[in-house]
Amino acid sequence: MNNTAASPMSTATSSSGRSTGKSVSFAAELQSMMFSLGDARRPLHETALLVEDVVHTQLINLLQQAAEVSQLRGARVISAEDLLFLMRKDKKKLRRLLKYMFFRDYKSKIVKGIDEDDLLEDKLSGSNNANKRQKIAQDFLNSIDQTGELLAMFEDDEIDEVKQERMERAERQTRIMDSAQYAEFCESRQLSFSKKASKFRDWLDCSSMEIKPNVVAMEILAYLAYETVAQLVDLALLVRQDMVTKAGDPFSHAISATFIQYHNSAESTAACGVEAHSDAIQPCHIREAVRRYGHKIGPLSPFTSAYRRNGMAFLAC
Repeated sequence: MNNTAASPMSTATSSSGRSTGKSVSFAAELQSMMFSLGDARRPLHETALLVEDVVHTQLINLLQQAAEVSQLRGARVISAEDLLFLMRKDKKKLRRLLKYMFFRDYKSKIVKGIDEDDLLEDKLSGSNNANKRQKIAQDFLNSIDQTGELLAMFEDDEIDEVKQERMERAERQTRIMDSAQYAEFCESRQLSFSKKASKFRDWLDCSSMEIKPNVVAMEILAYLAYETVAQLVDLALLVRQDMVTKAGDPFSHAISATFIQYHNSAESTAACGVEAHSDAIQPCHIREAVRRYGHKIGPLSPFTSAYRRNGMAFLAC
């Protein structure tokens, strides 16, 4: 895709350049989300602000690409098809998104009061009358799938190792909680961007876009925003683990030296030094995670995305 082509987005291009979105912040919600994903009970506000900036920048770039795809096919809105097209190369994350769309349909049926037997019957018969999101995804992937790989994902019951690891981490996290902490943890786990749809649209400054995302596209964007937060926490925890000097490990000094060299500024020293004894994820852990992810080096390289934009790999897709 030609990056120099005229963008269908008028003003919303980055977190540093957003106007309306500047006054909207998810920092407080992000602190709760980060706690539920494995961070300390009181995540650092500075870390949450950095995570918010990374997530916002990535979603704005994703929206820009989706708007370009939508414009190329002559559509008036950004739809689920545009986002599915952008995610088609990463099978694992596409499979995860398809499962999310399935469960959104399932939840809609439950809310509407359809019996469990009817749900099972619909699934067995292949009925798509109530499977709005699934039908959109299946029809679109069928139109672009030349090998059958994409459509096979609808029948794939492979265990998601990333999700499994997150669940196991959450289980370990809750072992030492008292009832009050556990209640707070459960409440934090229910937070999502989709539950604050209006604020989420303002945060992305959708009103300034020439081609705006429709309702289903906004659901997917909210899902991807949360997945980006989750992956940032996943990777930051691995970075923090890497930075702990291990007795008898001949490589621990070299790993630490790389980390220190990258974070030798006064700002980074303050971020990593003042809070050195805190269990919370530090801003420097997030920066290092993003650096490794984008450069395909170190122990995080297997997680690197299949494509990138403006030199920064997409975390969620």
